[in-house]
Amino acid sequence: EEEEEEEEPADEPDTEGGLVEQLQGMISGLISEIERQVQREPRSRGVPALGNTTEPPVHFRIYASKPPFAGLPPPMGMPFLPGGGGDDEDGEIPTLERRLRAARLPVEAEEVVSRELRRLRRMSPMHSEYSTLVDYLEWMADLPWGPPVKGAQPPVPLATARAQLDADHFAMEKVKQRVLEFLAVCHLRGDTKGSILCMLGPPGIGKTSLGKSIAAALNRPFHRVSVGGIHSEAEVRGHRRTYVGALPGLILQAIKKCGASNCVIMLDEIDKLGRHSYNGDPSSALLEVLDPEQNAAFRDHFLAVPFNLSQVLFIATANEMEPIPRPLRDRMEVLELTGYTVDDKVQIALRHLLPKQVSLHGLPAGHVQLGDRELDHLISGYTREAGVRELERKIGALCRALAANVSAAAEGGAVAAEGE
Repeated sequence: EEEEEEEEPADEPDTEGGLVEQLQGMISGLISEIERQVQREPRSRGVPALGNTTEPPVHFRIYASKPPFAGLPPPMGMPFLPGGGGDDEDGEIPTLERRLRAARLPVEAEEVVSRELRRLRRMSPMHSEYSTLVDYLEWMADLPWGPPVKGAQPPVPLATARAQLDADHFAMEKVKQRVLEFLAVCHLRGDTKGSILCMLGPPGIGKTSLGKSIAAALNRPFHRVSVGGIHSEAEVRGHRRTYVGALPGLILQAIKKCGASNCVIMLDEIDKLGRHSYNGDPSSALLEVLDPEQNAAFRDHFLAVPFNLSQVLFIATANEMEPIPRPLRDRMEVLELTGYTVDDKVQIALRHLLPKQVSLHGLPAGHVQLGDRELDHLISGYTREAGVRELERKIGALCRALAANVSAAAEGGAVAAEGE
């Protein structure tokens, strides 16, 4: 029995060797059949033999061969193969060409795109750089290169902008006046070139929500970019295309999502940028972005062509001024926001916080009644802060308690009805 047990493992190498030999034989047979078919097809059409270097690669000729191999369906025109649907109007390359022609590219970008398109037509889809090149051209086609069409977006009247700001925020007269001045200058000049605004103030006073209100008052798309904790220059200026998974920086990604070259981009928590990193200083990379004299020719590492950022309105937010480097601080117009007074908080609670919390907790409108006296006691005794975040939490706690009472009363009434 021990001899038989020792002899059993000896059969495994023979089995594996037989499988390897079978696979090698199948692969060799397939290669021979493909070579025989490829050699026979060009001769039937009067095409030179395989030694001619002007012929397309073998895999192109296989997809273009007619009639097809036995057992294979006829070629349906694969859009990524020149032998299939490369010349079709719905193919990938013709579609890219139409999108790039409609993108209103500047002269330098158009030259780069034309060169890359020529490379793409000669490149095999199995090439490692093919997908990277297609991704690059798609980014070039998706970005809004040209300025906004005149007349497509009429200027917002100052009275409408003022009403929008007053409806969204209480107080903050300094910031509202600065936005109206900016809008008035845009009406006179016809463009949006101007200074970069930086709203400086304690947490919870509504700096981020104020940026959304500014975009709504200007009738522009809005996107918030959180730059806190960024430690790499490539997050701002993009990655070079030599790296796997390269992408443009956060600025161009925001512009692509907005779909307009005159959008409003908020750089949130700019005082919390990472510094002294081995991957470069992101605050230094922002110097060109936030300089109105230089950002008209901003050059992202991924695109490698200038992009005009002069039509973008940048709004930065910060809690402290000391962490911001001095060169970056000089490029921004700082609007210092102080905390709210008790009277301001009472009005904010009545106009915004209380209706919001009542709706979030499913209570009927008008079910919660809080007057000035109750809110004054709540603010003075429980929420000693510059902003209104803690006040919103306390109002939410009151709404939860009322919601529990309403649910308990409803359940008690249902039980009593069942008992009767």
